[in-house]
Amino acid sequence: MILDKFKLDGKVALVTGAGSGLGQAMAVALAEAGADVALAGRRVEALAETEKRISATGRRVLAVSADVSKSEDVKKLVSACESKLGPIDILVNGAGVFSGYDTVALAEDEWRRIIDINLTGTFLCCQAVGEGMFSRGRGSIINIATFLGDRAQRPARAAYNASKGGVAALSRALSVEWGTQGVRVNCISPGAHRTPMLSPGLAKPGNEEWLNEKTILGRVGEPEDIAGLCVFLASEASGYITGVNIYEDGGGWS
Repeated sequence: MILDKFKLDGKVALVTGAGSGLGQAMAVALAEAGADVALAGRRVEALAETEKRISATGRRVLAVSADVSKSEDVKKLVSACESKLGPIDILVNGAGVFSGYDTVALAEDEWRRIIDINLTGTFLCCQAVGEGMFSRGRGSIINIATFLGDRAQRPARAAYNASKGGVAALSRALSVEWGTQGVRVNCISPGAHRTPMLSPGLAKPGNEEWLNEKTILGRVGEPEDIAGLCVFLASEASGYITGVNIYEDGGGWS
């Protein structure tokens, strides 16, 4: 049965940035599909709601505090996940931060913070998890970029767009390097979603209406919109797909 290919029973997933928004939606979806899930975030208390929702599915769940921009934190995160839940089959790099400063006003420290978390953090997690995936000859890695990574329709996004464009390029490079080891690496580039990151912008009068008008499907995305795509890329239903960057953005901007 084709639906069996989407099942993740017996799999272990690690999701970074799982405390809210898209990361939370993807973590819960992987659990609903059958996976046991380790959650990572800078503050473990911020993972409580996600942990509760996954526990309700009957799957095992582990919440770990980690700063993905620090290699020691990442190594400890992977070790904790594998010692408690087992070898990691699925990695979702959902951790990310945003900066909306005009480029001429963007401090070097802020630039480095965005690059370190969004791009270097993705690299460190891929590197740490990839080693174990190699030894087992299997694994699915899903990196989260943005539709602005190569389209850049909005001003004051230089650090964010550059970091996420790097994530897409990194994903393609790793797919080429790791494919013969049985490890698939794909990328999702979401559009505008109703998440805590976007909520300040949506709260401004007229912004949501403007986004609805610009988006081909005519609405802002909900976090759950990314869930099915994440499960697909994590599962055997996408077993012959690697190195792609899928735009989950309501069809782009008109």
